[in-house]
Amino acid sequence: MEIISKTPIWVFILFIVLVIVGLLQLRDRNVSLEKAIILPISMICLSFYGLISAFGLEIKSIFCWLIGLIIAVLLNLLLKLPKNSTYDTKLKIFFIKGSIIPFILIMSIFFTKYFVAVVIAKHLAILNELSFIYGISFIYGVLSGLFFGRFFILLKLRK
Repeated sequence: MEIISKTPIWVFILFIVLVIVGLLQLRDRNVSLEKAIILPISMICLSFYGLISAFGLEIKSIFCWLIGLIIAVLLNLLLKLPKNSTYDTKLKIFFIKGSIIPFILIMSIFFTKYFVAVVIAKHLAILNELSFIYGISFIYGVLSGLFFGRFFILLKLRK
């Protein structure tokens, strides 16, 4: 309970905004290319910010983040997610079938960032463990990479 009570109010506001954004991903929607890139870029920025704010500009953690991102993008391309999406060449919009996957990814990034913030605030010894640093860095990369991979699938539909 102490952790929740010491959490700044802006974190709860961010959480609510991310829940709303995530819930919007559950419904089928038509989006332009410009709107389709907003969420992947936002999630990459949020995960990279989480990485840098926790571990600084540490080259090895950034490398782990990049490896996670690349693996996730390649996995996404292999699985061709989001499925059942189409592109209307006349209207220049994508039809994206609603899915819970973006909601899960958004919440995973948020809770990973929150978990790391708690570890930092409590000065837990695990924060200095290389396996923790590189593991969290890799997780951030995978989560944001899955978003970015979804965007690449949409780009392929456009061709």
